[in-house]
Amino acid sequence: MAIASIRNFGQILSRVQSHPTTYRAFSAATTGISDCTLSRTAEQLSQLPTIGYVYLGEVPYRKALEMQNQLCRRRIDEIYALPQADRADLNLRQFSDALILLQHPPVYTNGRRNHGKLQPDEIERLHALDCDYVETNRGGEITFHGPGQLVGYPNLYLKDHFLATKCFVKGLEYTIAETCAHFGIEAKTIPGFPGVWTSPTQKVAALGTHVQRYVTSHGFALNCTTDMKCNI
Repeated sequence: MAIASIRNFGQILSRVQSHPTTYRAFSAATTGISDCTLSRTAEQLSQLPTIGYVYLGEVPYRKALEMQNQLCRRRIDEIYALPQADRADLNLRQFSDALILLQHPPVYTNGRRNHGKLQPDEIERLHALDCDYVETNRGGEITFHGPGQLVGYPNLYLKDHFLATKCFVKGLEYTIAETCAHFGIEAKTIPGFPGVWTSPTQKVAALGTHVQRYVTSHGFALNCTTDMKCNI
């Protein structure tokens, strides 16, 4: 489902909710990872909720970040307003899981551990190249986003998927590697180095996630035909 133009947050949610898509690649992939902090049974896998998805085209990073923040706040408020015994009942919720796919105009984003570490003259140089710089609350290092790069923001309630955070991140890596293989590109993870790599020095996908009260935001950036005009 490709959405060429969506003007506001409400339209995005209505499109996702009215066009749910059974997205099982991630769900199945995570079962093959032996060192997850939470394994899942066949019965649990059969109970996984449907994940909707939407492609938004090119969206400025700050606008997409605010959209994510709104969605996460609404999901957390909705889920935790329910009595604990009712939180697993999907029928009591308005908001469902969604994978938001998009591209960004040139921008560098930085993870929460690196706030304030990029020097002002480096930020000014990026701005001179028409490249934005944004510090975020995700994990991970400084990352470039630009046209030709597919960015994915899974917004999931991990308890619905019987997943711990570590297994969620590993599942994303594994799924990206499997997607690359589908297109004839050999990619893999490297222990101690987050992301997905085609060689020890070439990263094809960066990951940086944030989890608050089991609700996920941020996600992955997969280089396809990325324009690196702002490369530092």
